[in-house]
Amino acid sequence: MPQDVLDRAFDAVLKEEIRKLNTHLPRNRKTLEQLLSEDEPHVEAIDGSQIPFKKEELAELARIVPEKFHKKIHLPFLILRRMDLGKSIYAVSGSKIEEFTIKKMLELTALPFEEFEKDKEILYLYRPYVSQLVRGFHSLVVIGFGVPEELRSQI
Repeated sequence: MPQDVLDRAFDAVLKEEIRKLNTHLPRNRKTLEQLLSEDEPHVEAIDGSQIPFKKEELAELARIVPEKFHKKIHLPFLILRRMDLGKSIYAVSGSKIEEFTIKKMLELTALPFEEFEKDKEILYLYRPYVSQLVRGFHSLVVIGFGVPEELRSQI
């Protein structure tokens, strides 16, 4: 069998396995503002289960993020294990303001929220940062597996 056929078959199997590993990820996300107004804040996962949020963690995030940005922050935060970037490297999957919010949660930036667009540094998270996020905001973070760069164009 030619090598390119084997490579395509392997890529298809890998992509399907990553999809199966990620069925716990949210089907949709809600804004911080929406979740703060719910009695039982949650979103639905791809597998149909519910992803609940702890009200005290939402309240703590609301203290970190100025109220005028609550409509722009979508939860849960998606933290993807990026196998293509090296051992134990994670990336935030989301908007620029969500990535900036993670930096604020981890105290990695002194910039105020009003200047989040000035922050040009891409955020890569290493295991200690992911552990710190999960310890402080367990219900607001979902960890998944990222698709290797070479497979992204095929999705």
